[in-house]
Amino acid sequence: MIGTTLTRVALAIITSLASASPALSDVTVILRGGAEPVKGLGAVAALRGLEVQQGTSKAAVTLPWDIVRDVEGATIPSLESELAIGQDLWRGRIRVERGDEALAEPLLTKHWDRYRLQDGPTTAVIAEGLLRCALAKNDLRAAVEPWFVCLRIGSNGEPSRYSDLPAVLDDSTGLLPEISPFLPSAMRPDLAGALRDAAKSLSAAQAGVAGESAARLARILAATERDATPTPAVDPGRDAAPAVRVLGLIESIVSAPDARAAAKAVAEFERIFPEAPAYLSAWKFAAAGTHAARVARATVGDTRSRALEAAALAFLAVPASGLDKSGLVDAYALEEAVSLLKESGDNVSAAQVATILDEKVRDARLRANASPERTRGNS
Repeated sequence: MIGTTLTRVALAIITSLASASPALSDVTVILRGGAEPVKGLGAVAALRGLEVQQGTSKAAVTLPWDIVRDVEGATIPSLESELAIGQDLWRGRIRVERGDEALAEPLLTKHWDRYRLQDGPTTAVIAEGLLRCALAKNDLRAAVEPWFVCLRIGSNGEPSRYSDLPAVLDDSTGLLPEISPFLPSAMRPDLAGALRDAAKSLSAAQAGVAGESAARLARILAATERDATPTPAVDPGRDAAPAVRVLGLIESIVSAPDARAAAKAVAEFERIFPEAPAYLSAWKFAAAGTHAARVARATVGDTRSRALEAAALAFLAVPASGLDKSGLVDAYALEEAVSLLKESGDNVSAAQVATILDEKVRDARLRANASPERTRGNS
């Protein structure tokens, strides 16, 4: 990688183009970061990037606008305006790479409306950049739509444009651990609204994995409400995208009609995802607790208190597992456990768990308010 100005994806494109025949010299593309110029027979300024034609028998290769500094040897309509946008995106990308999300965000937001319904590597750099900016300030609502776009274009094979940074999306599913269907009650309305708004922004043709994932997340989120009556989950099938399939399994646990069906759904989850990422295992435990709570609250007679206490213990398995790195699923589970213990009449245990919940929330706030030193550039 050349500094932080070009991603591995861009370097792969550059290498393939630079190895083309020297005869292809009608257009010379000057790249940022001092990389070897790219030569081609011609180029077209498209929304997704600069489409460079290598030969009559070869498909054009798209260079994202943030790596293109200039084009020589041809007059290309709309080139200047696209180069100006590319400079904004380049500055935004390298600021994200340096940890300057606050300075990167306005540069990327400026062009979001133009690109959010598009495909390609230029959209990828904006969407993931804005997603990283939202997560840096712990704004889950702002993270939803960029995540939708990352999931949509990622499912079509578009790679990350930030390959030298720690991944924010789960590589195996495309899901975002922070956008969890198991959240403390105060956070649920905001996420539900963001999911609805983001789903409305997608056309029927674009919905795909993102739309189906949003629908399942929204149903699971709704099922976490105390008086919810979840509808039976629909099996997405073996050929479904990983995000849809795993959410379908979580939904099956939450909406199971009885304890036996819930245990079967948990076993199916573990069979299909025997080495699930930690956050998904936390979701599985939270789903089992959510189901147990619904069954316990529906119990009548002398066994109700024991059922409520058992459901509280099921929820306490979430923080005990140490699997939730976001702290949000743990907070959800502890909040629900407190409520169940109070309903069972065990106010002493409820108070003890409430203390743990307060500590968890306080620790999460401290993490959110921490300001690690960042290297700020003048680019």
